[in-house]
Amino acid sequence: MKPYLPDLLNDLAAVCRESQQDSFISLSKQIDEVPRSRLPNPSTEAITSQKSLGTAISGIPPDLSLRVSGSIAAQQSPWSEASRGIPEFFAGGYAYSILVDEHGTCGPEPIRVGLLLQQDHVAYPGHAHDAEEFYFILSGTATWRVDDQSFQVRPGDLVHHASAAIHEMNTADEPLLAIWAWRGNLGGRFWYESNPSIDCPLS
Repeated sequence: MKPYLPDLLNDLAAVCRESQQDSFISLSKQIDEVPRSRLPNPSTEAITSQKSLGTAISGIPPDLSLRVSGSIAAQQSPWSEASRGIPEFFAGGYAYSILVDEHGTCGPEPIRVGLLLQQDHVAYPGHAHDAEEFYFILSGTATWRVDDQSFQVRPGDLVHHASAAIHEMNTADEPLLAIWAWRGNLGGRFWYESNPSIDCPLS
């Protein structure tokens, strides 16, 4: 089986450069430095991926530049169900994977790259974290909020969250599949808007 990470990272860096957004262009330079020999963990399934992954992959538009590499990565991803350890804040409904976790080799800030799969009609409540975050939407639609700005996201959209920005995502009739990247203080705080004094687990 051909390793899928090099193609995914090459495509991701290209999308960042083509965006002409400074934050994404700087991210592309870090992605270029990620060792292409690094192998992700073996493929695994979670409740959410069993339920929604096939639909999410089939929903990636055929003309999306990340379609092929994103589809292959999603199929081979090491999925884990997310709870954040605080079920009263978030009862489930999404899975995540970590494909890249690099410290000290990709520039001055550590970088982490993975996938998010959020089921349809799921509200991921307002939350924030110390790490800066980037999203690349592959399939699905959602109402997104970053601090006091709300907008709709669709396949091909790029979203940036500054460090500590409050953000929430509410999916519509389809599951949401996206690539995400964190950089900066990867081990810092994660908290919910409803109770910012409680530190939640990072997964």
